[in-house]
Amino acid sequence: MKPTVITGLQWGDEGKGKVIDLLASRYDATVRFNGGNNAGHTVKNGDKTLHFSLIPSAALHEQKILISQAVAINPEVLLNEIAMLKKLGVEVDLGIDPRCHVVVPYHQALDGASEASKGKAKTGSLGLGIGFTFEDRTNRAGIRMEDLVQPKVLEEKLRQNWTLKKKRVTEAYGQNFNLVLKDVIKTYTSYGRRLKQYLLPVAEYTLENMDKERFLFESAQGFYLDFVFGTYPYTVAYHTIASSALPAIGLPPMNLKVVGIAKAYTTRVGNGPFPTEQDNDIGQHLRDKGHEYGTVSKRPRRCGWFDLEMVRKACQMSGVNTLVLTKLDVLSGLKKIKVKTKDGYEEFTGWDEDITGIRQWSKLPVACRRYVVYLEKQLQVPIQYLSVGPDRKQTIKKVSHAR
Repeated sequence: MKPTVITGLQWGDEGKGKVIDLLASRYDATVRFNGGNNAGHTVKNGDKTLHFSLIPSAALHEQKILISQAVAINPEVLLNEIAMLKKLGVEVDLGIDPRCHVVVPYHQALDGASEASKGKAKTGSLGLGIGFTFEDRTNRAGIRMEDLVQPKVLEEKLRQNWTLKKKRVTEAYGQNFNLVLKDVIKTYTSYGRRLKQYLLPVAEYTLENMDKERFLFESAQGFYLDFVFGTYPYTVAYHTIASSALPAIGLPPMNLKVVGIAKAYTTRVGNGPFPTEQDNDIGQHLRDKGHEYGTVSKRPRRCGWFDLEMVRKACQMSGVNTLVLTKLDVLSGLKKIKVKTKDGYEEFTGWDEDITGIRQWSKLPVACRRYVVYLEKQLQVPIQYLSVGPDRKQTIKKVSHAR
């Protein structure tokens, strides 16, 4: 069975967490392959609503969950998520690649100082230090998970980096640097002791078990945050295109099944271009009804109409085989619904019915089905599932109309 990649097709926040939770029971292991705690996935099951930013979203299924080398680890955040799962009585079968790079407090200090220095040209960074962690990785100055479990190596590397980081914050960016080296050494040595039990060569494990286990690969963000193919420079510091799962995990070229996730409308957090943005009552309707506030940042998301050309390109470049359309229920109550095309906008009649309790395609309002079928035919990719609410049960499986 070839591995399945779950990937976002917009600017993130497409509902990947729910989809991964929905599909995970069909797989033996889930691998998170990019990003850091700048990505938030929400999983709701019954009365449980969990927010993950590092732990793979399949955790509630108590299957093997893996974090590959291309994920930036904030140890404090990771330990808190592990503790959250254990408190719920969830058995945590976690493996972390020792080659993962670690977010250190000076990365966060640099992130905040850099944004402050840009003024109106800010990129909208959350200040979590992820980009500067990847900068150190590229410049061969990073701290890796394998260093956390070697106290002498960890201390030596932190001391080597410390002076330069402090000078950049205070002299280059003119900001305060209130960190104390000995405190960071002590704290991160403690993190190493607590996380050592989870270290596992994820690349080797995945490759060795590919023929006997079913793998699900989980992407953190959407296609248009890719630092090459997205809306640069308003992007993250790494690839989010689906094919990047292979080098991110450490696998040779192979066939992948790619499931693309798109909202029935469009959102983005932070600055950058947004052609279909509705800074009006329509946008507020989408924000309020869709609870469009960042899982990690808590910032209100910018909202707008579905962008057909945007999603089509993401489908093509990520090799999407099937689609999941999420938050369809949020469009209920709108008199008119628009879709951006190459030539302008296509307008559809809306529907008033609450569809959150519907579980069959044929029971959806005619106007709703017409909207979905239009998207599917234009994208030329079959829509396999429709999400009409946050719970995994609020999902409709449909028969494709794509040609």
